[in-house]
Amino acid sequence: MIAAGMESRRLGLAQKSLYVVPNHLTEQWGSDFLRLYPGANVLVATKKDFEPANRKKFCSRIATGEYDAIIIGHSQFERIPLSRERQIASIERQMDDITTAIEELAEEEGTRYTIKQMEKTRKSLETRLEKLNDQSRKDDVVTFEQLGVDRLFVDESHNYKNMFLYTKMRNVAGISQTDAQKSSDMFMKCQYLDDVICCEL
Repeated sequence: MIAAGMESRRLGLAQKSLYVVPNHLTEQWGSDFLRLYPGANVLVATKKDFEPANRKKFCSRIATGEYDAIIIGHSQFERIPLSRERQIASIERQMDDITTAIEELAEEEGTRYTIKQMEKTRKSLETRLEKLNDQSRKDDVVTFEQLGVDRLFVDESHNYKNMFLYTKMRNVAGISQTDAQKSSDMFMKCQYLDDVICCEL
């Protein structure tokens, strides 16, 4: 991953790479990075950097700095939000997909269990949307889009596997019926990076 990130930068395929690693390995990753590339400009997040008082300042350093790599922990990555607008658009897109799937199942006379599961998921998405639309709680934070990151590397990425997938089939091994917040957060951030890369191409 370190070599891939540095080669991407050398070839002009990426400007700023973000490495998301297990919390207890951030410093080890930093020293491994400098062992391979001693002259690299690497920013390694510490536990202190993501305390509420320091988080905005640290994210501003990522946004304004010219780094070869930024290394942060999984929990720190999850604390950097996407913009409200992008989250709302993503949730609305998911709700549209689920609504279409429910209508198709109803026409095909699908099982009530499957339709109920999808309706339950739609309801949870509606709740998330209401929270995002609640203007009473506006956080003045640097969003993921403002960081300027254009390449993402995730160590131990299996930690983000529990993403809800709506399907007409029941009890399919390996397909999660529940949604983990951190997994959907990772999915939305990856979608954003895909959009950025597609626009550049």
